[in-house]
Amino acid sequence: MAHALAEPLAQVPERRPTSVRRTSSVDMIGRDDGTLELRGAAADPGGGAECRAVVGAGRELSSLHLRPAVAGADALLGRVVGRGFRAVVDGLCEPGTLPWVLLSELPVAALLSGYASLYTGLFPSPIPDTVLAGLPVDICAGWAAPASFMVEIRSTREMPTPSGPVSPGDRGGTWHEMPELLPGSMRRQRLIQRDGDELWAMFRDSYARDDGVVTVLHEYSVAATLVPDPGGDRIAACVATPRVLPWAECPLAAGSAARLVGHQVPALRALVKDDLVGTSTCTHLNDLLASLSQADHLL
Repeated sequence: MAHALAEPLAQVPERRPTSVRRTSSVDMIGRDDGTLELRGAAADPGGGAECRAVVGAGRELSSLHLRPAVAGADALLGRVVGRGFRAVVDGLCEPGTLPWVLLSELPVAALLSGYASLYTGLFPSPIPDTVLAGLPVDICAGWAAPASFMVEIRSTREMPTPSGPVSPGDRGGTWHEMPELLPGSMRRQRLIQRDGDELWAMFRDSYARDDGVVTVLHEYSVAATLVPDPGGDRIAACVATPRVLPWAECPLAAGSAARLVGHQVPALRALVKDDLVGTSTCTHLNDLLASLSQADHLL
């Protein structure tokens, strides 16, 4: 099934000389024993960070290696890499730092890695009643009960497999160093740049086919303007641009970005978590909007 929207950025804009840019990525690599390996890296002018994690078949964190090390990070071992994981991470390291960026990405990557089962033919077919009953209906615009995606599932009892556009490439001076994406693996990469009161951010989810061709599954960019405020910079404008999305209804969520206007940067994560929910939003876009809270670390 071809993507409803397939317009990835041909080239990420060059960094402005007056700006500060941060990039990060997490590769999702399925292993023969049913576990998932997550390899993360992040960089900004202040330095870099790396993460290696293994998630078990029950989504529990079985191993973790961080550089630089984070005191108390072993407390994450054995925890399910899902709901509640980020709250524990917040207590271990300062939000907005590079190790925090990578640790906070683990539950997203673990969830996103499920798309690989579609491309490799491992998703159950036809969909069992138990799986059908557990689908996250109405979690976002694309998964709304009347959306084309959900109609297709209910009528065919098959999970549609989206076929995204070929990636225009993502290595070079724009990003930190990233290896070739292994066939059958996925990658989420992010970029956030601050230039005075202007913010620009993007994310891209990619999948490497067995023939080595890398395709794009999701991509969004967002531009925001800040104004000074005694309690922290405040969002004066925020516009999201959908670029690659699988289902026809997905781009409808872009308008939710305007709901950040008037709110202070330190409060964005809580705002997105509590208020940007339901079919007027997109879970992937929400993660991008919440990442704007890093603006204070890009001065």
